[in-house]
Amino acid sequence: MEDDKKALYNQIVDHLMSMIEKKEILPGDRLPTEHELMVKFNVSRITAKRALEELKNRGLIYRKQGQGSFLSNTIGLENINRPKIISMIIPYENSTGRFIDYIRGAGDYLYSKGYLLSINCTDGDENKEREFLLNMSKVGASGIIYYPTNRIHNFDILSMFYINQYPIVLIDKYFDSLPLSFSISNNFDGGYKAAKHLIELGHEHIAFISSVIIERVPSVRDRFLGYCNALKSSGIEIKNDFIVSQLEDMGSKGVMAQVLENLLEKGVTAIISENDYVAIDIIKTLKSININVPNDISLIGFDNISILEQVDISLTTIEQDFYEIGRKAAAIVIDNLEGKSVTQVKEVTPVKLIERSSTISLK
Repeated sequence: MEDDKKALYNQIVDHLMSMIEKKEILPGDRLPTEHELMVKFNVSRITAKRALEELKNRGLIYRKQGQGSFLSNTIGLENINRPKIISMIIPYENSTGRFIDYIRGAGDYLYSKGYLLSINCTDGDENKEREFLLNMSKVGASGIIYYPTNRIHNFDILSMFYINQYPIVLIDKYFDSLPLSFSISNNFDGGYKAAKHLIELGHEHIAFISSVIIERVPSVRDRFLGYCNALKSSGIEIKNDFIVSQLEDMGSKGVMAQVLENLLEKGVTAIISENDYVAIDIIKTLKSININVPNDISLIGFDNISILEQVDISLTTIEQDFYEIGRKAAAIVIDNLEGKSVTQVKEVTPVKLIERSSTISLK
């Protein structure tokens, strides 16, 4: 009798798997209910329920209370026993800095769950980035952790991942128009903390400098909005003349020197930089025109990257926890694969002000 029940339950599983493989059931589609399976196969509710539980245990379906069972994603449909590999797509793979910490955080978590992490470095090449995205699911990756270099490119591919419920998580950035899961820092709070620190030191003429177009990069935009909020809440006017955007397109260091000299002439006493790399360029440029940090102007960066140890001036900065961002991204992917989460997950990791000697009190 037990063998007969097992045979019936396997018949249902095989039938549903055949429908999935033939794409008669697509990601997001509702599967037949327990009652529908009972009628079709002339079995008990227990047998029908057991068949659906088997598909759930394989990570192929998820359940919504009161609504039924739904096909989760295409992972595992071509080969249920495919390797447990998660791919990370990043611009650079260096031994120091944020990317190695992203890798460590994600890798440690995945290892604890029995998964391997595959690193795919694009070297900043947008064509290579696109190729990686197109091929990862085809070569056996169960999911992707993705650091977008540009939020405009690859939107079509990412849209298909979303539609097919392929497990992909963004790090550092997010898309307002596409609800993919992400793991980021609290950039708004970072911008606020940086500006508030300068205000508490007596600065009121505070500039914000970005190498990119502020509104095009969510992380930079949020830092800028935090900066604006701190000024506004302190009753300080936000001046357009103190906001520098798209600095990387201005060309030579001579142009940067001119930008910085113009800010000083307008009375700016402090600068908040988009990130530490831009802050380092600012320090070098100011030094070349005999402007001293912090005696002539205070400066705050963002990231707290390890290369700051090699800079002459000890930079006050906002520290991101890159390890934790990577760990949380990996956790989102695994939860998605295990059917624990099929909706957008937003992980926002706190930041911390690291006060050093590049800022000075005016009081």
